[in-house]
Amino acid sequence: MTITRTFAILALVAPLTVAAQVSYPSDSYYRYHSRTACDDRNEALWQRKSRLDADQRDIDREGAGLERMKAGLDDEFRHLDWANAAAISAYNTRSREYNRLIGEHNHRIARMNGAADVLNNDSQALVDRCGGGIVVSR
Repeated sequence: MTITRTFAILALVAPLTVAAQVSYPSDSYYRYHSRTACDDRNEALWQRKSRLDADQRDIDREGAGLERMKAGLDDEFRHLDWANAAAISAYNTRSREYNRLIGEHNHRIARMNGAADVLNNDSQALVDRCGGGIVVSR
């Protein structure tokens, strides 16, 4: 009876021991998935940089337009008839509009600088995490 009881216990315990065994993926599995995650993150950072570059071009064009507007205001100021109240009022209106546009332009520049700072920090974190093989400049 002891042999039968032993076989019965083994029959009951055997599935539990098999279920308790854990299978771990190989190191190459982790390297592959880690590399894929790094490559995906690197690509996402390059897309963000591309958008920032496009924003920078827009800001540069806007800045050039504001410089032309300022040059026009400077020329108008030099030739302003100080006895003509209507001309002075018109100049002041254009000057206030220029100042408003400059304020908006500076706000966009500040936002872009913040976004560029975040991108730089994220890029450094990627290099620190993923090491070699990451393209940090194109």
